[in-house]
Amino acid sequence: LMVTITNFEKKEYTFKPEKEKEIIQNIENILGRVKGNVVLARHKGIDSENIDKPFNIIEAQITSEVVEEISREEPRFSVSEVIVLLDEINTGKYKISVEGVINDE
Repeated sequence: LMVTITNFEKKEYTFKPEKEKEIIQNIENILGRVKGNVVLARHKGIDSENIDKPFNIIEAQITSEVVEEISREEPRFSVSEVIVLLDEINTGKYKISVEGVINDE
């Protein structure tokens, strides 16, 4: 099942969802984390220290972090593409879109 998951659309979470929805919710959570803000797991999240670097460096850094976090936290999902866009409306925020496949177990 090929899916696209973003960090910029309104989310409605379900308690104890079916497998596909659970995986999508987990990845949405991963995309919304900021490094240092996860209690008892400060290493998790996307590093916000790169905000003043050139976009191509930020894009590469975020892509790497997203792929690493998803492979570690949600192995039931295989990332095929990460798209990072600068949100022109909210200066300093990035829109992240992840495309990939939910693996059969």
